[in-house]
Amino acid sequence: MFRFLSFLSLPVQLLRKPWMRIPLIVTGILSLFAAIWFGFPMTGLTLLAAVWFRAAVIGVILFALALYYGLRWRRRRKRAQDLEDSLLQEPAGDAAVLSERLQEAMAKLKKAGGRNYLYDLPWYVIIGPPAAGKTTALSNAGIEFPGQDILPDKAQGFGGTRNCDFWFAEDAVLIDTAGRYTMHDSDAAADKASWDAFLGLLKKGRPDQPVNGVILAFSVEDMMSASPASIAAHAATVRARLGEIHETLRIDFPVYVLFTKADLISGFREYFASFSQSRRKSVWGVTFQTKDRSVETYKQAGAEFDQLISRLSDEVIDRMNEEPDGASRIAIFGLPGQMAMLRGNICEFLRVVFEPTRYKTSALLRGFYFTSGTQEGTPVDQVLGEMSRNSGDAGLFQPAFMSGKGKSYFLHDLMKRVIFEERGWVGFDRAAMRRTALLRSTAFAAILLGTAGSMGAFGYSYWQNATLTRNAEHDAVAFFDAARNELSRTVIDGTDPSPVMPHLQDLRDMTTGYGDPEQPGFWQGLGLSRHAELSGATHRAYSDGLERMLRPRLVLHLENAIPQLIADENTAEVYRALKVYLLLGGTGQGNAADNDAAVTSYFEQLWRGQFNAPGQIDERQQLLAHLEALLDLDGDRKPVIGIDPEIVRQAREAIVNLPLAEQAYALIKERAATSGIQDFGLAERLSGQVAQVLKTTDGTPLQSVGVPALYTFEGYWGYFLEELTTARTRLREDQWVLGEAAGRVGYETQLAGLEAELHRVYRLEFSAAWKAMFAQIGLARMSADAPQYAALAAASSQVASPLLELVEAVEEETRLSRFYDQLDTLDPAAVAASGGDLGANMGDAVFKRIYSKSGVFQKVALDSFKARGKVQTQAGAAGQAHGEDLQRRQVERISDDFAQWHSLLNGKPGQRPIDLVLAALGDLRENRRQAAVAPTPADEAMLSQTLSALTMNNTALPAPLAQLLNEAESEFRAEAQDAAMTQLNRALNDEVTQFCRDFIAPLYPFGSGRHVSPAVFGQFFGPGGRMDRYYTSYLQPHVVRSPDGLRPAPGSATGQRLSPEVLHQFSNAQAIQLAFFASGAPEPEVGMSIVHADSSPSVELAVLSVNGTSVRTQPGSTPAALSWPGQASGVSVELFPQKRQRQSALSFTDGRWDIVTFLRQGRAKARGNVVDVRHEIGGRSISYRIEFDSTTVPFLMPELADFSCPVTLE
Repeated sequence: MFRFLSFLSLPVQLLRKPWMRIPLIVTGILSLFAAIWFGFPMTGLTLLAAVWFRAAVIGVILFALALYYGLRWRRRRKRAQDLEDSLLQEPAGDAAVLSERLQEAMAKLKKAGGRNYLYDLPWYVIIGPPAAGKTTALSNAGIEFPGQDILPDKAQGFGGTRNCDFWFAEDAVLIDTAGRYTMHDSDAAADKASWDAFLGLLKKGRPDQPVNGVILAFSVEDMMSASPASIAAHAATVRARLGEIHETLRIDFPVYVLFTKADLISGFREYFASFSQSRRKSVWGVTFQTKDRSVETYKQAGAEFDQLISRLSDEVIDRMNEEPDGASRIAIFGLPGQMAMLRGNICEFLRVVFEPTRYKTSALLRGFYFTSGTQEGTPVDQVLGEMSRNSGDAGLFQPAFMSGKGKSYFLHDLMKRVIFEERGWVGFDRAAMRRTALLRSTAFAAILLGTAGSMGAFGYSYWQNATLTRNAEHDAVAFFDAARNELSRTVIDGTDPSPVMPHLQDLRDMTTGYGDPEQPGFWQGLGLSRHAELSGATHRAYSDGLERMLRPRLVLHLENAIPQLIADENTAEVYRALKVYLLLGGTGQGNAADNDAAVTSYFEQLWRGQFNAPGQIDERQQLLAHLEALLDLDGDRKPVIGIDPEIVRQAREAIVNLPLAEQAYALIKERAATSGIQDFGLAERLSGQVAQVLKTTDGTPLQSVGVPALYTFEGYWGYFLEELTTARTRLREDQWVLGEAAGRVGYETQLAGLEAELHRVYRLEFSAAWKAMFAQIGLARMSADAPQYAALAAASSQVASPLLELVEAVEEETRLSRFYDQLDTLDPAAVAASGGDLGANMGDAVFKRIYSKSGVFQKVALDSFKARGKVQTQAGAAGQAHGEDLQRRQVERISDDFAQWHSLLNGKPGQRPIDLVLAALGDLRENRRQAAVAPTPADEAMLSQTLSALTMNNTALPAPLAQLLNEAESEFRAEAQDAAMTQLNRALNDEVTQFCRDFIAPLYPFGSGRHVSPAVFGQFFGPGGRMDRYYTSYLQPHVVRSPDGLRPAPGSATGQRLSPEVLHQFSNAQAIQLAFFASGAPEPEVGMSIVHADSSPSVELAVLSVNGTSVRTQPGSTPAALSWPGQASGVSVELFPQKRQRQSALSFTDGRWDIVTFLRQGRAKARGNVVDVRHEIGGRSISYRIEFDSTTVPFLMPELADFSCPVTLE
């Protein structure tokens, strides 16, 4: 078992060897450096891949290692020196000789092992009573002690150790203490003082771990001869010394108990005399095999002792057979018994020494062993030994086992392989142990956390990258599935990019794609990042998609547009389109940024017109983003699609005569998008209430309404003016657009007046841009949110009205000449004090911003200021004044186009024209609020006056603003009309509709129910009836009569809103009134004359009864007069002579309107006011001709059948 444990400890032993440890450390450091140097570039991070960074990291590690080992070497050197100094600080006396020899020994040790050698070795203290054989055991243990050869015998303890001896072995330092240190039996006070000083010396020299163990030596002779009381006393004394060691050194240490002089046991020499040297080096004793320091191992001593005796007994027979001498065999046979007699004393001794008490802990019994350093322990042995030394031939007089030389038994391996190898069993000073434990725990925790964190970080990084890869693969598969048809297309026959927009957006929004805003995070880039690889692939795929799906459509659009522009003779646009066509075809020249700006500007303008419907703004922005990506990703890539040389030739021929001013202006417009100047945005410029007051005329969001940056104050002074100075150069640079045709352009002639011509074109474009914005602006619904009228309140605000802000914004952006007004107000003294810095003296932030960026603006400002004589004398000012006047006139011409807008702000606040407009809007709101809260008959009249006042000065206002006011007037007049119409509809419902639905529409002849009574019919249709009364009270002012019925009265807004249906029903009602109420009576009355027109030959007489009035008729009789509705109901015809079994009569008895049924079923034929009716009765016929006292046949008139209840007027 011991050899197996020794084998397991071999790697640890090897690592303690410098020749093994140093190469391993160097190999580890070099491996770390190699991992840094070659591994960092694999992370994909640019910083980690940099040579200087990797070298810096290695340098920092080298510095840290050098600092660590340097500090460690210095600390160990200092502690070794302190220990050495402590060892040499002994009191005078016998120790002086020891100190001198120790200095010589340590000098040799330092020369052999370095200055730290002494501190690196484990230390063991050997204690025990005097004459216990401590020094003898050391000297005969077979251990090498460097320097021992220079120490005198007395310094090695021969004849008894007086103080303490330090034995320096290769593997340990052994401190052999004097027996009096343990027993305190010579001079108790002095011995105790020496003992305490000795322990203090150890604590001072090695504060963290003063000793690695204690070797307690006790003679077997004392165990055999001493009384139990004496043994107990010795044990108690040893226990006290061990306790003092523990209390002073503050460590837990193992105790190895050596029972020396085992050769004095009868039979020992005979039993072991034949052992070889290797067996004599082995261990005879017990090492308790436990790692638990709390185990009370002394309790196991008896059982372990019995096993030792059993092992002796097992070999007794073999040893007796080997021994020829009878006396020796007897002794051998008796050794187990002799040992057994020691069991009680030894176990009791160990119990007393190591048994813990309630108040004190005991030392740790690591093991107990039997040893023998020399076999000269008896007087006989000493005489024989002296004879051997004097004669040199004592072997003739001694037995074989008594050679005269002391042999060491069971010491070498005990010291070398047990005690020295267990140097780590000792504890540390508890405070030091706590510090070390804390540091060790912290270090292990840091290592564990670092390891776990690293593993977790790399695992998380792997998971993130795996997820990223899966998402990218999923996006790619989804794209190919969706775009399969488009990818297989070989011919592009349409220019609309909308069909491919979803596919391009899918490519752009792919994971790690061009439009993916997510960048690789720290965790994703821990050496496992695939973001760069995936990003490169998705970018290439997006670029391929743009080249395949977008560029061909753009080129095709230009191929279609250029011939049309040529046909329209729009040469300026031909020039722009041709340039973009050449650029997209990959044949462009010049500055890449300017070329990209030209392409972007062209298609932005195109798509602004194509995608201007509500909801298309996002699509337009996406298209622009794809276009910018196309230009960004093409790089050195040659477009796969070519251009048509014939189109290029025709375009160049068309633009060869294009004025250079228009060509230059096209270049200026192209570059405006990259000038950095913001467009004028209506919603951004006005207050947050703008959406309450204004809207767009085409339904697009207000955010899309504005003016390009080129046509703003800053656009002119900060960009256009600057571009004028480079226009000539850019024209020459863009000659490649014309190709060979450029040689036919008279550049020098046209360049002479270029600036003035550019100003002329700019002025036209400037005015057109603002007019286009005004045309998009309409007034929001002002009449909403009654009775608060929040929109009207916002519009009429004297402080934050969007209309006021609009006027102020227009004035600020279009009155370009206010720059000169600002110069006129500058104080010459202040300018001179600032070193002529005009920008520092301009109060307007816009002026300062432009002045700081534009050198041309600075020059114009300075020249203009000097021309006024504010900085210099009048000398030379005339030329400058001429240039300044020309520049000013050009600016003022542009400003004059907006003079009406500027005049709105003339005057003091509250008295300006715009203030009067706002006040009129405020009066309108107040009128409407009062009408809503407390209406009066005068409200409508006041409204008309207020609206007239609102628009009375429109001719003096800018047309767009006047249009807005007109819209407000129209809205509120319409609102008034709405109110009137609501009132009319309410009256219609209350007075006509409900009555009609209940008493007219369901009844006959209008419905299928019972017959309507003449009285009710008269209440509804008669003179002064409901229909007549409503018409007279409400409709008559708004309609006119015509042959075709009622029509809206000209000039009547209410009449214009009346629906044709309602007018038709009132026309029907008037026709019914004329037919049934001709006499003006409140009830209907219809007069008629009836003639018996014809009948069958067998009919001699017919009796006709109508509503209770009967008429007897026969062929050729005179007409008979009848009146409807009469006094009864029903209509009947009876023929005479009557015939049996044949019908002779016909009757209708449902109600007062049976005559209608009589006429309709008699196949009536009406002509004017005459109607012929014929009935078949029992096979005989009779015909009547009825003539009515009206212009029509009332009961058959279309108006009666067509009438329905009027429900609403609109």
